[in-house]
Amino acid sequence: MLVLIFFFYLSSSNDGQRVERVEALSLDMSQVSRIIELSPKVFEEMDNLRLLRFYCLDDSHIPTKNPTRLHLPQQGLEYLPNTLRLLRWDLYPSPSLPSNFFPENMVYLKMPGSSLTQLWEGDNVHLVNLKVCDLWGSKELIKIMDFSGVPNLEELDLGECSSLVEIPSSIQLCRKLTKISVSGCVNLCGFPSDLRLTSLEEVDLYECPRIRELPKLPSTVKTLSIYSSGIKQVTAACIGHLTRLQRLWVGEIVESLPCEIGFLNCLQELWIRGGGPKVISIPDTICNLTGLVWLDCSSCKNLESLPNGIGRLKRLKTLDMGGCSKIRSLPSDIGELTSLKLLDLSGCSSITSLPESICDLESLKYLSLE
Repeated sequence: MLVLIFFFYLSSSNDGQRVERVEALSLDMSQVSRIIELSPKVFEEMDNLRLLRFYCLDDSHIPTKNPTRLHLPQQGLEYLPNTLRLLRWDLYPSPSLPSNFFPENMVYLKMPGSSLTQLWEGDNVHLVNLKVCDLWGSKELIKIMDFSGVPNLEELDLGECSSLVEIPSSIQLCRKLTKISVSGCVNLCGFPSDLRLTSLEEVDLYECPRIRELPKLPSTVKTLSIYSSGIKQVTAACIGHLTRLQRLWVGEIVESLPCEIGFLNCLQELWIRGGGPKVISIPDTICNLTGLVWLDCSSCKNLESLPNGIGRLKRLKTLDMGGCSKIRSLPSDIGELTSLKLLDLSGCSSITSLPESICDLESLKYLSLE
C-alpha cells in the first residue's frame, strides 16, 4: 500500500523511529502552493524507503518553464537510500544524484524536466534491475550512463534532452530494450549505427537534425519516426525487412521512398508530411498496404500525383493532402475508399476538378477544399 506523507511534515519530524519505518513517499507537486526548502540530509534516516515520488499530476507543470516548488541547497542532496526501487522526481533541481547513491534494486527511474547534467559521476554504475529510465525534458543533460551496467533496461526516454550529444555504443548490450526515444535531442550527433536488438519495438528520432543515417534495425520494430531528422535516404536495405512495422513517420528532407515499402504488410500509419523537394510521387506499391489507416502526405509541395489503385486501401480512414500545391488530379478510384472519414485537400491549388467517384465516399465526414 502506498503511504502518502507530506514531505515537509517528515523533514521537520524528530521521531527517528517513525522516519526509519517509512517505505514510500508520494507527493503531487502540482497541488503544492508554497515553496518547500529541503535539507540535503532529509532522507538520511529513511533506510527502508523503497518508493519516492514527487510528481506533477497536471502535466503542464512538467516543462522546465514551471519551476519546482521543492528547493534544495546548492550542494544538492547528500543522501538517498540505496533501498529505492522506484524513483520519480519531476523537475529535480540538482545537476546530479548523490555520489554515494547506488540503488542496485532500482527498477524504475523517471525524472522529467530535471536539472541533471549527468546521473552519476563516473561510469561505474551497476543497476542490473533497472527496466525504465525516463529523463525527458532534462535540457541540461550532457552525458548518460554507460549502458553496460543496465543490461535489463527495457525503456529509455531521453526526449527533449537538448544538450545531449552522444548515446554510447554500449546500448547494444541492452538486449531487452523495447523502446528508445531521443526526440528533440537537437545536438545529438553520436548515435549507434547498429541497433539490432531483438526486443526493440519503438525507435523515435524525431527532431534529431544531426543524425544523418538510419541505424540498422531489427525486424521487430513496430514504430519508427525519423521526421525532422537529418536522414535523407530511406532505402530498401533500411526498412525492407521491417515486416512488423505499423507506424512510419518520415518527411521534410527525405528524398524518396523505396518500392519495397509495399511489402510492409503490417503498416497502419504512414506520414510523409513535408517530404523533401525530390518527392514527386509515391510508389505504386503503397496500394498493397491493405491495412493502412492513416496516410499523411501534407505539405509535400512537389508531389504531383497519388498512385492509381489507391482505392484498394479499404481500411484507410484519413487521407491528408493539405498543401500539396502541385497535385492536379485525384485517382479515379478514390471513391472506393469505403472507410475514408477525412479527406484534406486544402491548399491543393492545382486541382481543378474532382473525380465523380468522390460522391461514393459514404463514410466521409470531413472534406476540406479551402
